[in-house]
Amino acid sequence: MEEKGSKSPKTGKMLVSLRGGFLHKIGENGRINLPSNFKEALLNRGVNRLIVIRDLDCLRVWPEDEWEKREAAFEELNLDDSKVSAYLRYLYANLSDLETDSQGRFVISEELKKTMELKGQVFILGMGNLFEVWNPEAYHFKSKELEQGFSGNRNYVAELLEKRKHEQRD
Repeated sequence: MEEKGSKSPKTGKMLVSLRGGFLHKIGENGRINLPSNFKEALLNRGVNRLIVIRDLDCLRVWPEDEWEKREAAFEELNLDDSKVSAYLRYLYANLSDLETDSQGRFVISEELKKTMELKGQVFILGMGNLFEVWNPEAYHFKSKELEQGFSGNRNYVAELLEKRKHEQRD
């Protein structure tokens, strides 16, 4: 079986993680070019479909393989729980499926461009298994808040990881 994508010359591993922050142009028609390492990661995953969700202050973009993992987890939720139903209704009402083209570009709708105030440029932020698309000014404002809370958030994440490690041992 032929492997898709390419391996890093240094590590021999295939890039599959979406990492880094990039300022990119957005076309009048809503077309966005993915950063080259994102293109490579999606190619290595064998993914060309993206799931875009309008969050409160950015667009969250999931490669289809990662989104399918989330959907599988949703199937275990109790839909009779009104908070679960409300969350899933909002989520699915604000979700779009998009295809990337052979050059690693995708197009977001005019409605999303307008709602998220995306014009001229976007800030693309890799988050490992997904990426976010921000209005650069909104991200600049948010980054100040993130910087101020980083130390406390780092400790919180460390505690969560430690708790998970203990739970997996038990």
